[in-house]
Formats: sequence, structure tokens, C-alpha cells
Amino acid sequence: EVIRTLAPIAFSTHVKDMGVKAYEKGFLLSEVELGKGIVDLKEAVALCQKHNPKVTFSLEMITRDPLEIPCLEDSYWVTFEEEKDRDLAKILRLVKDRSFSGELPSVKNLNPEERLAFEEENVVRCLNYSKSKLL
Repeated sequence: EVIRTLAPIAFSTHVKDMGVKAYEKGFLLSEVELGKGIVDLKEAVALCQKHNPKVTFSLEMITRDPLEIPCLEDSYWVTFEEEKDRDLAKILRLVKDRSFSGELPSVKNLNPEERLAFEEENVVRCLNYSKSKLL
């Protein structure tokens, strides 16, 4: 939805993929290797290039623990507009239908050297995916 809205005016954009998984207060959200998450990257890239053949892409790959999105808690919705029931249903349906297989990436149990190595592996795999599947 966001990509379709902004593609007509994009001249540069970052590319990332996101994994989601349910947890007791809502869902977990995590950057994952390109091609393994919920974003239809081929469609997104094609749409951006359709509107601007010279659009540039930058990889965004943040290696961290999953973010907790507590959308089942009332306090989460305080700053949102009133249509939260419909939005929540849409979000939870997406999480259920597109849940990441396996565990989301996590770095909390890695030492600094292991974190750096994991981050580098993620970036290399994402760049390889981009070269072979997107460009």
C-alpha cells in the first residue's frame, strides 16, 4: 500500500524485507534477508522503476532483535485514529497469513564479534539476492 502510494514520486529508496510472528501482546517485527519476508520485492522494485527508470535503491539491513509491536494492548492505540478495529484485524490477518517460518533473527545472545559476523552475512546474502532476483 505504501509502496504503491509513494512509487510515483520516488527518486531514491531503501530496500528491506520484514518478518513477522505473533507473540502474546501482538506481533514481532524484524528485518530479515531479502526474499524471506512479507514484502513483494520484485513488485516493489518494478513499480518504482516503472515510475522512474533512474530510481536508485539502497539496502537497509538492520541486524537486531525483533521489535515488539504490542498492538493487542490498549495503550498502543492511543495516538491512532478511530478505525483501529479494522486496522488491527488487517494487521493480525497479515501476521497469521505471512508468519515467518522458523525463528526471527536475534542477536541478544551473540558476543560483539558474532554480531558483526552475523550482520555481514546478512548484508552479503541480501546483496546476492538483489543481484540475482531484483536487478
